[in-house]
Amino acid sequence: MGKGKRMKEDKKSMKSGNKKTPLLFKLITLAYLVITIIFFVSIIKMNMLPGKYVLIFSLVELILTILVTLGLWKPKKLCKTNVICTIIAIILSVVYIFATNYANVTMKFLKNMVKEALETEEYYVVVQKNSQYNKPIDLKGKEILMFKIEEDVKKDIIDKAKATLVEKESLSEVGSNLIEGYADAIAVSSSQYDMLDEEIKDFKANTKIIHTSTHVIKTASIDDTQSKYNVEGKAFNIYITGIDTSGNISNVARSDANIIATVNLNTHEILLTSIPRDYYVTLHRYGAKDKLTHSGIYGVNETVTTVEDLLDIDINYYVRVNFTTVESLVNTIGPIEIYSDKAMSLDGCKYVVGTNTVNGKCALRFARERHSYVEGDNHRIKNQQEVIKGIFNKLSKSAMVVTDYTSILDSLDGKFATNMDMKDITAFIKYELEDITKYEILDTQVTGTGSMELTYSYPHQKLYVMFPSEQSVESAKEYINKISNEK
Repeated sequence: MGKGKRMKEDKKSMKSGNKKTPLLFKLITLAYLVITIIFFVSIIKMNMLPGKYVLIFSLVELILTILVTLGLWKPKKLCKTNVICTIIAIILSVVYIFATNYANVTMKFLKNMVKEALETEEYYVVVQKNSQYNKPIDLKGKEILMFKIEEDVKKDIIDKAKATLVEKESLSEVGSNLIEGYADAIAVSSSQYDMLDEEIKDFKANTKIIHTSTHVIKTASIDDTQSKYNVEGKAFNIYITGIDTSGNISNVARSDANIIATVNLNTHEILLTSIPRDYYVTLHRYGAKDKLTHSGIYGVNETVTTVEDLLDIDINYYVRVNFTTVESLVNTIGPIEIYSDKAMSLDGCKYVVGTNTVNGKCALRFARERHSYVEGDNHRIKNQQEVIKGIFNKLSKSAMVVTDYTSILDSLDGKFATNMDMKDITAFIKYELEDITKYEILDTQVTGTGSMELTYSYPHQKLYVMFPSEQSVESAKEYINKISNEK
């Protein structure tokens, strides 16, 4: 082939290629516009950005879109403008795709967190571990001992087992009769099952569950604790409860940790007021004395209203977490730093006097420990506050809040519940974006004197309780009011 002929074919090929180029640019432009629109709509739907940020973002995006579109469509052949605009379009598209994913994950998490959910209590039919009974019907014609069982649960057990339920005067009597062989089976709630394991050595290890019934208590997110607050008020109280279970956050359980977070948006202060789980309080609904931790058995609203009565405050929101929440979150964000004033070893976790770097398992173990301290539950409260501070400090200082954002939310999905609605959440985020300032975390706690007393939940057996110190309660009230009213 001659040189002249080859040059003609090359020119023909280039000409043909140049004709195809505009179509490629049109496709790039179309893809960029679609991705941009989807991203913009997702941001608007979130409704979390202050108005000025939305306006700035809209103007910048409009200018970028016009420039990129003109740069891609203006030339009829490949040039530097096309290349530059193509790179810009690709980079922005990737950013928008990731940002859209972040927005969608956030909205999904928040909807799951605030959706109307049911609080439930699980009830078990329990037999000895080496028993011949493996399913409810095996107990046909037998007696099943119980203590305070809901009517719908009684009916379910009778229908499944074809047995007779016999009420006993105390939970201890129910548990000891099973272990000592005087009863074929017992029916207990999940909370009662946990308590028997604390009271009777190796109770869970020596027993097995052959049937589970679920009792629905009430809705958890729509209750009389709502509609007390608007973010514009600039100060509010959140009740944080750590329930003594793992797994499903909807299960009612004893309130193992009880913390009031008083948030002042003006002064950027958060006061953590801790209340011992064994505090001897008057239950709001029943008007009887019981341990605060037992109030959780009757639903989170009972605990909220009982604490309101104790501290003479309005609790605007509640947040429920459990063992799984803490462990999963710390494992996701990475080790946190906590301060221990005692050297100890617990279940494979070692703590030195001073700062300790711990994983999820050891953070949870530290937060739950009370037997190693003379002050018992009073010192455990300090440990719980240390874990909260450790998590907060890790999240506020680490870039992983951005890089591992979706992983963090995934670790909390289904393990975190609140009655805060979407309107208040978005209003709070908007407010913080308007004035990004680090919060100062303060802490205090109420104290008391230990004693053995009868309780509403277990009226025939004296349990350890803590009589409130009136002075410490009054001091806590004053501190909460002070933080709430500072401007």
